[in-house]
Amino acid sequence: MRYFLVVFSFLAFSFSDNISQAFTVQGMHCSYGCVSKVKNIVNSLEGVKKCEIDFNKSLMVVEFEEEKLDSDKIILSLNENTTYQTTKLEEKKPTFWSKFKGIFKSKG
Repeated sequence: MRYFLVVFSFLAFSFSDNISQAFTVQGMHCSYGCVSKVKNIVNSLEGVKKCEIDFNKSLMVVEFEEEKLDSDKIILSLNENTTYQTTKLEEKKPTFWSKFKGIFKSKG
């Protein structure tokens, strides 16, 4: 019975509702300072799991917990704390299979 509860708890945690959302961030002038500033602001928001920025494409992808944060709060935070223009691209909810594959992906 304990084994079942441990496995069930692990699976419930593994398949929680995280969203991966893409944004455009226009106005960054350098690939170090500007990118660092954006990452620091986004990573300080509660619920953010990961923030990746492609400076050359002016693209930011944020993975966050749906129940703690939404896209509008991310955009508002960046627009209030920077001079960059941030807009949301299409929303991508991870599927069951992408979450399942993610369990086995190495984090190295």
